[in-house]
Amino acid sequence: MKRTLPVLMPFMLLAAVSLCAPTQSQIAAASPARSRSEEMLDRWNDIGNKLVAMAKDFPEDKYDFKLQKDQRTFALNLLHAAALDFVLIRRISGSNIGPDFGEGDNPTREAFKTKADVVKFVQEAVADGAQVIQQQGDAGLDKTSKFFGNRLAHNSSIWMFAIEHSGEHYGQLVVYYRANNLVPPDSRR
Repeated sequence: MKRTLPVLMPFMLLAAVSLCAPTQSQIAAASPARSRSEEMLDRWNDIGNKLVAMAKDFPEDKYDFKLQKDQRTFALNLLHAAALDFVLIRRISGSNIGPDFGEGDNPTREAFKTKADVVKFVQEAVADGAQVIQQQGDAGLDKTSKFFGNRLAHNSSIWMFAIEHSGEHYGQLVVYYRANNLVPPDSRR
């Protein structure tokens, strides 16, 4: 047995590797990459739809909840994320898309009093951003727009900034869910 094991070892290793390695048909079956704008749209809709689901799901009587006095409330986090999206969508599209929410990117609860108002605002930001991405396509990602200050940036970078910013607020809202002994919609799957 001691002499046979060293002889069999290479064959056993080869068998294990061949069982795990993809076949030629599996390699050839890989689908081609989608267009850059389709991939951007997918990422935009993914985080946007998570925020919409939270806006719809979180109890309205907890919309003004926050963990510490110097934080935004649940509702103000959603409003800020959507407002910044609109600021960036407007820069990229060169038009005044979306509702009037005042200056800056921090709408007040006075402007969006109810849960339904907040949900609608977040939904509009996601839908309007998706529409701009689709309309402009790949060529739109290569164009430049004013970012912050007087700096120009490629629209692809601005979209990624908006997506990442929404992801940060998504994480904050998950904390608000957990602090209220609630399970976020995306964690229920």
